[in-house]
Amino acid sequence: LDALNLTLDDPSDQCYPKVIDSLQGVRCVGVSAGHRHSMVLDEFGGLYTFGSGASGALGHGDLQGQEYPIKVQEFDNMRVRIHQFSAGVDMSLAVDTQGTVYAWGKASEGRLGLGMGRLQTALPREVDVGDAKFKAVDVECGYVHSLIVGLDGSVYQCGGVGVDGKDDGQQDLDIEENQRGLPRLLSGFNIWHRIAEPKEKVVKEQWKKYGKYELKGRSKMLQEGVRSIG
Repeated sequence: LDALNLTLDDPSDQCYPKVIDSLQGVRCVGVSAGHRHSMVLDEFGGLYTFGSGASGALGHGDLQGQEYPIKVQEFDNMRVRIHQFSAGVDMSLAVDTQGTVYAWGKASEGRLGLGMGRLQTALPREVDVGDAKFKAVDVECGYVHSLIVGLDGSVYQCGGVGVDGKDDGQQDLDIEENQRGLPRLLSGFNIWHRIAEPKEKVVKEQWKKYGKYELKGRSKMLQEGVRSIG
């Protein structure tokens, strides 16, 4: 069902935009396309998902794929209205109108901020950043990590991308074991404040001051040089 996240009768690749007939009558205000599943938000905060259900990325409580958009009933059951959302590689994140973050799908290596012990979850689960006053305004899913943006401009990272030959996932060994796989605050970074760019320090050469006798001597030397040329 990897190719069915377009919800069209023809599951082949589409070279031109086509209307999704199954959403007729639904006023959509947002969309997000992941690696092999997609998400649609309606005007009332209802979230629809479709495509591949690998790792529970659709949030319907199972791993089955869906050819057509299906509303995530768990949010209706909790009376939650979604504000922002993001589809990644077999994982999904969403923020409700109260600033609470929910995650579901592939959760290994802490990429959803749900800890290190959980490999996947097929239903939306609340993500705790460790700050009771925190209110989220946006989320973004990547390949093996995700980001949570707060109303105060703070940014939390879940999971991580391996660099310099390191494995993907959260690699900070100095973090306490019970904190691994949870959202980490990115220090020194705020989306509302521009960080000053480093500038190369330019050393200005100071004018050298000479005494009147030294200046007189230099003038005499220049005159002698002109005479010798002439």
